[in-house]
Amino acid sequence: MLDLRKSTSDPISRMFSNPMGLPTGIENLDIHLHGLHPGELIIVAGRPGMGKSSLARDIALSVGKESTVLFFSLDSTSEDEVEDLLLVNLAKVNYDDICRDGLTDKVLPQLKKARAQLLSYNIIIDDNSRTTPDSIRQILKSLNKEETVSCVIVDYIQLMSLGKRVGNRQEEVSDISRELAAMAKENSVPVVALSQLNRQLEYRESTRPRLSDLRESGSLEQDAHKVLLLHRPSYYEIKLDSTAEDSGESEILIAKNRKGKTGVVHCGWMSDYMSFVNIPKEDLETKSSKEVDNDDF
Repeated sequence: MLDLRKSTSDPISRMFSNPMGLPTGIENLDIHLHGLHPGELIIVAGRPGMGKSSLARDIALSVGKESTVLFFSLDSTSEDEVEDLLLVNLAKVNYDDICRDGLTDKVLPQLKKARAQLLSYNIIIDDNSRTTPDSIRQILKSLNKEETVSCVIVDYIQLMSLGKRVGNRQEEVSDISRELAAMAKENSVPVVALSQLNRQLEYRESTRPRLSDLRESGSLEQDAHKVLLLHRPSYYEIKLDSTAEDSGESEILIAKNRKGKTGVVHCGWMSDYMSFVNIPKEDLETKSSKEVDNDDF
């Protein structure tokens, strides 16, 4: 409880002592978000194939250079597979080529160099499919005794359970959302939680996602400090025409931002190593990031 009549804190110094939070690795996105800040719940949402897990790994690599990241992989991706994908991202090599052709003389030196780099990153991966908000709290409490965890990533929220009976799945997701938001505040750490979007958006004339597409619970929108929606137009073009090529054009829609602007951040998608990359300002031309109304989402 804070009684402003008796407050001795200095909000001016507090606001400007560290205006930029943790980096996402995408400069244009960080300019809009001012980074990821302690106490925030950040929802990253998209349909399957949009690159949610890829963006989560991008964030983990960006933050993990200097600070400790706790990465929960709740889907079928194992700890080893997450490590492999982080390695491919760092090495900037074609993952499909490696799966098809194996380790060739061309990619092996790049992977060895990236492996040496990855060992210096502060990333802790947990692939327990039975992860709950309470189990994350316990892991955070244990780790924080030895080092400070600066960011928590959950991939993804619809695969998480409370570990107890609830009325229905929508209620459970709502409770999980509130628990993650509370955890972010209690531990003064940004929590990045991935989420699915409803299938209905694929039947609209425009496949650009909206806040209302968040799956199973409106509380995700309510509890989140920031909501990022992923959209890759080429994904749907390829579904309609198998001969179409991936242009790499991608959008991160900032659909909610309590402390700043909403808008569209244009970025590049590198399908070879499954990563989002920043587009230099001079290359954006008419696609520059812009402020829009929440109603557009």
